[in-house]
Amino acid sequence: MLLVICERAEHRYIYAFAPELSDVKLQGVALQKAAFQQPDLLVLYGSSELVKEVPNRATDFFSQFPTGFRVFPVGKAGTISLANLLKLAAVGDAMRGKKVAISISPSFFFSDNVNEDFYEGNFSALQAQELAFSNALSQQLKHDAAVRMRQYSATTDGNWLLDFALDRLAGNTDLDRALYGAIWPLGQFSNVVGRAQDHIEAGLRIINTVGPDAKPEKPGGVNWKEVLRRASQQKALAKDAKLATRPKGSRDASFIAALTSADEWDDFSLVLRTLRELGAQPMLLSMPLHGTDLEITGVSAKARNKYGEKLTELASRYNMELVYFQQFEEDPTFFADHLDHPGSKGWVLYDKALDDFFHRNTN
Repeated sequence: MLLVICERAEHRYIYAFAPELSDVKLQGVALQKAAFQQPDLLVLYGSSELVKEVPNRATDFFSQFPTGFRVFPVGKAGTISLANLLKLAAVGDAMRGKKVAISISPSFFFSDNVNEDFYEGNFSALQAQELAFSNALSQQLKHDAAVRMRQYSATTDGNWLLDFALDRLAGNTDLDRALYGAIWPLGQFSNVVGRAQDHIEAGLRIINTVGPDAKPEKPGGVNWKEVLRRASQQKALAKDAKLATRPKGSRDASFIAALTSADEWDDFSLVLRTLRELGAQPMLLSMPLHGTDLEITGVSAKARNKYGEKLTELASRYNMELVYFQQFEEDPTFFADHLDHPGSKGWVLYDKALDDFFHRNTN
């Protein structure tokens, strides 16, 4: 009975969770599943761009349902693809047939190895165990995900069941598969317990901090040309003095080498495979590279194009819609800073893409 009450409360108050980025929302599963069940919420997965307070940020821009829906952001600083993989896998079949947007941070693809702190800081044992014992994902996908997750084994210290399951999935020998099958009932039971606890924690969050968030009766509409005109008048992003002091000379070779071998591509591929197996309808959104900054530090446009080429190839391989704002990589008014954060103008362009995506084929 308690769980039924908690679930009803989640659906009643889910709109109030849209602007917040608490652990119960980001590390749990219940609230994300509840968001996917609402016809007027669009879930947006991303990283620090969802946190940085900038005018026209989707969280705020759609807060009053101006075109009939609201964006439900999920993410915080350092949410790399491997962390998003856990979130998506945990939502599972609740995503089937539903639209979802994925915001991509290009800088995550500029290093050979994933930042371990980013993964550990976004790791959720509940979400990881949902992946490990998922009925919705293929055994091959779970194997490939487990191989990557075992490279950060410290995250499962003290959780023998998850540790054992990931080892068996990663090993994938006949014995591994037999042992995994043997613990499958225990894993399913553990997930039931974890989901119950997640619902209770969400219920407590509602009781303690969340109030109802009423929706306007009629959408007000958006004059996109006017919104973009105002946003374009923002102060242009100033050049970074630190960048200007770096020695000049071509860095194309090292940039392409790091980009080509980045583990983030493998993890991003796992995300796309997960979206496909779950039957979601995704749209991928990528920030442009900081063209001016990279040019100053010796990375040419030809080298920078490699990112877009690889991203486009992956999106095409999995037949997924991609919006890449490459044409703005030398427009300082697009950016909020020298990181992967859209400015006011950048967010308006994101908002328009999200609005078009949400309303496509829905009328």
